[in-house]
Amino acid sequence: MKNILIILGILIGIIGLIFLALSIAAYRRRPKFNNKGFTALEKTLLTELYEMFDSEIQTKLKIQIEYFEPKRKWRQYWEKSMSVELYGDNENPLSDNFRYKRKDESKLATIRFKVNSDKYYIEFDNNDGRIWGWKIRPNPKSIIKVKAINVTSKKINNDPNSFAQSTFKKEKLKSIPTFDGLLGELNNIQSINQIFQPIDSKYLGNYTKSIDSKLPNEYLKIIEKSEGVDFGNFRILGVSEIYSTGLDDGNYYHLVEFDDGVITVKEEDKSGAIYYCHYSGLLDNLGTDFRKIIFDKVKSTTPQHRV
Repeated sequence: MKNILIILGILIGIIGLIFLALSIAAYRRRPKFNNKGFTALEKTLLTELYEMFDSEIQTKLKIQIEYFEPKRKWRQYWEKSMSVELYGDNENPLSDNFRYKRKDESKLATIRFKVNSDKYYIEFDNNDGRIWGWKIRPNPKSIIKVKAINVTSKKINNDPNSFAQSTFKKEKLKSIPTFDGLLGELNNIQSINQIFQPIDSKYLGNYTKSIDSKLPNEYLKIIEKSEGVDFGNFRILGVSEIYSTGLDDGNYYHLVEFDDGVITVKEEDKSGAIYYCHYSGLLDNLGTDFRKIIFDKVKSTTPQHRV
């Protein structure tokens, strides 16, 4: 009996140590709020950001940064990136006089740079008429004290003085048309539930140009016929609905959504590569054949094929 109690005590101790180790690891992964100022690297990159805009926007950005620097920040070092979100003070909010016209959640600018021979880039984000935060990739933890960088390129993604493009108002078609091509073939496997009026060809290009990636040709053919198709088990997004998910190594645009993940293309990737972003966090490179990729996925998730 004594030996059994000793063994049980050892097992409980081991389980306790494992639980403690997991708790410590989880705590270390949690984003940390702090009121500290910005790092030397961030200050250098912010200076580079100011220089990209006219004097009016420069002034607003500088005042915004001065306002947020002593206030709460949500800073997180991930495996392949570092992200910062800036939080204001509800009792002393940033004045509307120092906000710019663009109010939507969007990307402000991208700066690519080198430290020694290592390549990095930073993406600045907009929201509510002000700079919302930024993400640096790869993880810059080893260079946060660096002041001297070699800027290789700068890009304004969305002019802060412009208004966001108005949202396209989708209209559902009352009856499902007969389609040829990929849509017709998919309809033979899984019946279309809902389909929406396509965007007029005069305006369609404005939406496709806003997606900084190579959209698959078969997807482009679909959006010429419809601004989104709902099959029940999955849905093909219209081009006006496309949004991105930020992962450690970059941003991925949603094209087709399933119950367990999304068919995507990667931002700034012009190779035509198509990825599957699992909701579990895994990422698969599926190649470039959109037709084969969506067929394989639909057939694997559709319980009973139509005959």
